[in-house]
Amino acid sequence: MAGVESWTGHFGLACPPFAKSIPASKLFERTAHQEVVARIRYCVSEMAMGAITGDVGAGKSVALRAAVASLDRTRHTVVYIANPMFGTRGLYVSIVSALGAVPRFHKAEVMAQAATLLAAEEAERHRKVLVAIDEAHLLSPAQLEELRLMANAEMDAASPFALVLLGQPMLSRQLRLGVFAAYAARLVMSRCVTNRLAERLNGRTCAA
Repeated sequence: MAGVESWTGHFGLACPPFAKSIPASKLFERTAHQEVVARIRYCVSEMAMGAITGDVGAGKSVALRAAVASLDRTRHTVVYIANPMFGTRGLYVSIVSALGAVPRFHKAEVMAQAATLLAAEEAERHRKVLVAIDEAHLLSPAQLEELRLMANAEMDAASPFALVLLGQPMLSRQLRLGVFAAYAARLVMSRCVTNRLAERLNGRTCAA
């Protein structure tokens, strides 16, 4: 720690640059970053589904953090899932826990509990719910289907939450498969975030 303090002081810096804890307001707003943030906010405003894909380090989670920071937290509830590798029941448990309740044991009960709490957020607290899932390329087909069904409300006329999936490019390829046709039809946006430096080094491009 003393070494860090010495070199930051030598260069006249208040803190180490490029740290992971940079406030959202101080992030460098490159065009791609601004576009992804705007698309996430659009998903939230429309209570819709969206997918953000890109290689490791492209800025997906940073864009999500910036989008969440711009939301009025008195009118929005954010459910963030960093690691979805906990089965289908884990999705409901994560949502129920984030909404301040103790998850029930049996899956059928926690499913109904999640649906009730999500409906109450909008009807009683007048809040929109954003469910953001990082590393979404690790979601199983069963988990993706549970999320799609969970998003159905009022005979498919509304959704109780906005859903944003963030994952590596394989997520985009997975959602194009025929088995996920019903899921892909619900996506209002699918955006691939690119790392310009990595592209120049590797000579690659990222197709959305």
